[in-house]
This record gives sequence, structure tokens and C-alpha cells, in this order.
Amino acid sequence: MLHLPKWLPLLIALAACSRSSSDAPKDEVVYVKSGDATMAAAIAKAQASLESFRAVLAAPPAGTKSFSVKVGFPWGLKDDREHIWLTEPKLEATTVTGTINNDPVDVTSLKLGQVVTAPLKDVSDWMYVENGVLRGGYTLRVLLDKMSPETRQKMLSEMGFRLD
Repeated sequence: MLHLPKWLPLLIALAACSRSSSDAPKDEVVYVKSGDATMAAAIAKAQASLESFRAVLAAPPAGTKSFSVKVGFPWGLKDDREHIWLTEPKLEATTVTGTINNDPVDVTSLKLGQVVTAPLKDVSDWMYVENGVLRGGYTLRVLLDKMSPETRQKMLSEMGFRLD
């Protein structure tokens, strides 16, 4: 199970949609435009390295914990996705199964604690903590980089891991 502050999954949730950031609920979800090049690169990096995550998940080394994947679930218009972290992930040949780790905002058919299965192609990120250091978490890193230095440091301190 992912052991992070309860508010963290909501803060780091990513909804790539057509809403403007002024329409986003305050302090709950970070909305990023679907054309954001930095976020697209982070998602591509997560997809490209998914097999390395699979290997670690299959045989976790000592000192690893908090395995999680982020999946983009469709809602609304054609390209709208709410990206939600799943804990206790199980990767199969073409799917991922896990437990929803935050209250979805836009995908009203999903609930906190629900076990879901999604296509691997919809995975937008993965992460785990190894000896206190975040591994993966590419979209999280993008969001942290957009914060002020003070807010970023506070977040990292509260999350209980550091970046490599």
C-alpha cells in the first residue's frame, strides 16, 4: 500500500483535459493541458520504462515499498483523461489491475478503494520508493518542478522521500 499523506494523491492527480486551470477545483486536482510537452514527455518516459518497473515489481529488492501506477481513465470529451494512482498494482501481459488511491473527480463511475483493471497502454506513470528515494514518478516530478522552491521543498519533506 502507498504510504503517503492522504492529500497527496489528490494533489498529484493529473487530468489532461480541455478545462482551463481557473475551472479546476482548488487544492484537489492539478489540471494540465493535454498538449503540455513536458507532461507528454514524462508519460512517454513512464511507458518506455514500464518493463523495468514490471521487473522490480515481480521481485522487489530489499528496501523497496509503495509500488503504484497512474492510469488515465477516460471521461467527457474524446481526449479527456483523469489520471489516477492505483496501489497494489498487478501487471499482466496487456492490463494493469490495482486499487484506486484517491477520490476521482471527473470519472464518476470510479470510487476510492475500488479494484480496477485497465489497458497497459493507459498507464501514464509508475513509482516506488527505494531506501527513501523515489523511483519513477515522472509526472510527479513535472508537477514538483512547476512549484515554487519553498512549496516543492515542503511537499518533498511531507511526502517522506527524496528525489534522485
